[in-house]
Amino acid sequence: MLGTRFLLAQDLDVKKLPYGIKIACTDYVRHKGLKMRDILVYVENRLSPSSPYFVSQSAVLTALGKDGLYADVRCYPASAPDYDFLATAHYFIGSGFDTERIKNHGSSLRLVHCTSAGVDRYLPLDWLPDGAMFTNSSGVHGEKGGAFGLMTVLMLCEGVPRHIENQKLHRWDPALSKGIASKTILFLGFGDLGQAIAARLKPLGPKIIAVTRSGQPNAGADQTVLVEEVHTVIGRADCLVVCCPLTPATRGMVDREMISKMKRGSTLFNIARGPIVDNRALVDALTDGHLSGAALDVFDQEPLPSDSNLWDVPNLIIFPHISCDDAEGYIDKCLSIFAGNVERYLTGRPLNNVIDTQAGY
Repeated sequence: MLGTRFLLAQDLDVKKLPYGIKIACTDYVRHKGLKMRDILVYVENRLSPSSPYFVSQSAVLTALGKDGLYADVRCYPASAPDYDFLATAHYFIGSGFDTERIKNHGSSLRLVHCTSAGVDRYLPLDWLPDGAMFTNSSGVHGEKGGAFGLMTVLMLCEGVPRHIENQKLHRWDPALSKGIASKTILFLGFGDLGQAIAARLKPLGPKIIAVTRSGQPNAGADQTVLVEEVHTVIGRADCLVVCCPLTPATRGMVDREMISKMKRGSTLFNIARGPIVDNRALVDALTDGHLSGAALDVFDQEPLPSDSNLWDVPNLIIFPHISCDDAEGYIDKCLSIFAGNVERYLTGRPLNNVIDTQAGY
């Protein structure tokens, strides 16, 4: 009977199930007050089934577990929506979706779940149906992003950008760098991703400083300061890791003035969102040697245009926004959050990962 979880609710007749299964199902229904087809899930896919970001019906049903017995999950390409089903659906799963589509056709939605962490493109939430909640997939990036962040910070602190430039020039330059234990790593933002990177760096001995909205002490950092106090610590950073959400308050935060206050020879890694960093100021700082290296995984425009001047900036490493998403299991992790919230919703408990309309994440 393990395969029954993949059946749609309308395909099941509880009366025809074996006795033990019938008792289990009816008890489950009685416990939650569920009826057949009581969980209507609309899935929108912008990419093809071959993409690691594709959400399949079977993946959703598997994540829902027992709740999948009472679910009708339908998947549609973004280019061919079913407005009739969307109008009756209780739950929506997607990424990069058109908010106007939900506003105009999703009046019955109780939960909209985004299979990414960044939600800046969806703000403000004036499109969200009355009574519905908007959740994201924050927390699924820690394992991959933490390891990637560790790698990148070590590369920057070891002067790898300089060695890459020297290789292009066929130049042998055996300049040595100080060990990571002597470095100070400053995190602008210290959520799941920032803490995951810091946790992997910590055993190597660098000093960790976290800049946060609350300024509250955090076990993963040696020091925590308020965002308003970043100017008091920016000059101590050997590497600035930008890993905060993009909000109106953080847009352009790492500007020319902040970069100018960084110590000469320091480095920068943006693993958050492109518009948080003034890339023109960054380019100037790399070109004149004020910064010794930088790495960007996010950009104002993606894909980065082939004629962008960033491709040829010395001592700049470019990653095509691949730092945090795993080629295997990424969507399953996102759906685990979604399924957990369906369970919470059905049992009247607070949901996880609900977007704060004031904070913007």
